[in-house]
Amino acid sequence: MTFIPIRRSFKPKRCLLGLVLLILMTTTVRAGQEGEPPAEESQFGFARHLYQQGDSHRAVTELKRYLFLFPSGAKADEADYLLGEVYFQLKSFYEAIAHWEGLLKRKPQTPFKEEVQFKIGKALWELGREDEALSRWEKLALDSSSPSLKRSAARAVLWGLIKQKHYDTARRKLKQFALPASEQEIHETYILKAEQLALKSPTTAGVLAALLPGAGHLYLDRPQDALIAFGVNGLFAWGAISSFQQGNSGLGVLLSVIELAWYSGNIYSAVNTAHKNNRKQESDLLNNYGIRFGLFSSTPSSQGLYMAFHHAF
Repeated sequence: MTFIPIRRSFKPKRCLLGLVLLILMTTTVRAGQEGEPPAEESQFGFARHLYQQGDSHRAVTELKRYLFLFPSGAKADEADYLLGEVYFQLKSFYEAIAHWEGLLKRKPQTPFKEEVQFKIGKALWELGREDEALSRWEKLALDSSSPSLKRSAARAVLWGLIKQKHYDTARRKLKQFALPASEQEIHETYILKAEQLALKSPTTAGVLAALLPGAGHLYLDRPQDALIAFGVNGLFAWGAISSFQQGNSGLGVLLSVIELAWYSGNIYSAVNTAHKNNRKQESDLLNNYGIRFGLFSSTPSSQGLYMAFHHAF
């Protein structure tokens, strides 16, 4: 039996080069991993980025993901707080309230507890539960440990009372709140302005329009509309009367029906214009008041005045 020797080629230089490359690759991977932020920080940072960019639906998903993966994480309290904020952005006010109240029950000592109370008041206001909102804000205005939040809550209470036309109550509350004397004077000025708004009576406008087409608009300081209403109604009335006098009953009836529509529209327009003018005056005053004290953005949303109270935390 003959054995054929197997020749193994061993090249030290090639093996050494491979070893060096392996070490370099391992070092590079390890360095890359050490340079990356922790998974918890990345998850929360991404969720907060979505919230700040207004991508609310994705922000909800990512905040929930963070809370599921890191229920006791360093940012868990803030994530819980922001999740309610995102619900509020989405105008899911019931969900926002339920989430925030659940947060207070689960974590009564959360560092965001007063901010949560303030924001619950916002959601209640949006739902039309204004008295409940004012009650929460007033409690914060009197008892909050944060001076800035205390001032924001006091301003919100005063704004809400003026909006409700509770001027005497607003003055009484103003004396109870710890606001600088110079600021109290400004609040008092706005209360006085609200009381002295030159509002028009819709009833008076409607009655005048019924007695004489155009008179209601003249009362509302809209002479051009008054002239149009008087002229159009007068022409149709004259045409209807002339038609009946000339024995053309069919045309007379047609013109009478058209005139009745214009006459009714003249009354409706006068009443509606009075309401619109009053709302605009009140809205302008409240908007300026809110912007003056940082209660909401100077840019109303497409759905109307969007309250966006600001408090740094």
